[in-house]
Amino acid sequence: MTSLDLPWAIRVARAGSSKALDRLMDIWFEAITAGGNLQRSTGFDSHMKRRDWEGARRSIEQTYGRSSRDHRQTLDTLNAAIHYRSVLGHRLTG
Repeated sequence: MTSLDLPWAIRVARAGSSKALDRLMDIWFEAITAGGNLQRSTGFDSHMKRRDWEGARRSIEQTYGRSSRDHRQTLDTLNAAIHYRSVLGHRLTG
């Protein structure tokens, strides 16, 4: 299985640095907005452009709900990015 075949949440979990994580999330954002399935999610785009992944997650949860089957992978990717940002930050400072 190539890295392109992996779910985004796994790709995010494998980011080796904060810079790599930011770049992966930029690519992911471009890919999911091309499909247009998050247009109703108020504030999602502006949160993502500021790399406010917690805000982007809240936006999706408020618009579609936490258990939305259609947006589960999106929420999983955002949760992974939020978690690994913290992990990578601790590696840099600790």
